[in-house]
Amino acid sequence: MSRRVRLSGRALRAFSAGSLAAVLGFGLIACGEVKDASTQTTSSSSAGSTAFPVTIEHSFGKAEITKEPTKVVVVGTATDDLDAAIALGVTPVAFFNKSGGDAVPSWLKGKLDPAKTKIVDAAAGVDPEQVGKFTPDLILATSSYGLEQEYPNLAKLAPTVGYATDWGKQTWQEHVQVVAKALGKSAEGDKVISTTQAAIDKFKADHPKAAGKTFTASVGNTAGKMFTLVSKEDFAVRLIEQTGLALSPTVADATKNESGSPTGTLNPEQYDKLAADLVIVAFTTPDLKQAFEANQLVASVKSGNYLSVDMETISALRYPTALDIPWVLEKLKPGVDKIA
Repeated sequence: MSRRVRLSGRALRAFSAGSLAAVLGFGLIACGEVKDASTQTTSSSSAGSTAFPVTIEHSFGKAEITKEPTKVVVVGTATDDLDAAIALGVTPVAFFNKSGGDAVPSWLKGKLDPAKTKIVDAAAGVDPEQVGKFTPDLILATSSYGLEQEYPNLAKLAPTVGYATDWGKQTWQEHVQVVAKALGKSAEGDKVISTTQAAIDKFKADHPKAAGKTFTASVGNTAGKMFTLVSKEDFAVRLIEQTGLALSPTVADATKNESGSPTGTLNPEQYDKLAADLVIVAFTTPDLKQAFEANQLVASVKSGNYLSVDMETISALRYPTALDIPWVLEKLKPGVDKIA
């Protein structure tokens, strides 16, 4: 099964200079059917009384949703539930961002109105009393790492939907489906999935020469090492391979970070293994980028198609959602366009 990296609390910061966002970086503009958040409401005419009650079973029990939610709160390490709700035409009243920060993600600008959806920096933890101030009637937390510690208190506030089995195993399609069910919008959820998949298919059709070309995707956040994706089951790898590219076999023997992790570690003597038809790299600091590029073995890497991206892009790539997929594909377009 495709999945995200499953990490311990300490390892969750493995790619970060001080923020979980860098972990997400080693973890994709909206398409026609997605409405602008400024015109959205918390309800929908298609989500009538016939859609409720709804029962959603998850890893921590059952969420019993008796009527159409009007005050949705999202708690997440990534924006899966937030993006799905917005794509479905629902404006959550708050998003507790466990990866840190209170800024609107780039792919949601023009779709999320911060005056209507409060983004709360929850990197230090989720305060149930603060959640309670928004008087939620539904809490979406299917992408909340560490939910086992939060769930008992959150579930006292409102029906809370957790991840199905283990954190990080649900695909972006599954996130849309469960959020759509919770909001009484299953039919609309199918349309959102089709729209996002159409964006991927169009990107592939627009770049036929990319078929079969190789890529690597890596993050530099620590001196003297690079973290690189090594598993074809990783969500980012699966997404990129849907565009026709293939993960380079040269990184397959990178030292695995921990059991079950889709990432590996390369030391400076192995940096030439990153060479591919498309080399995607993100750095947390300019100094780390400079040190990497000064390595003699990186000359062969840069002689190919070297695409340096920011951490927000690599984060979106690692955590594909219904709304960030088209955005991140645009970020990869300059590199893919160069493939002959």
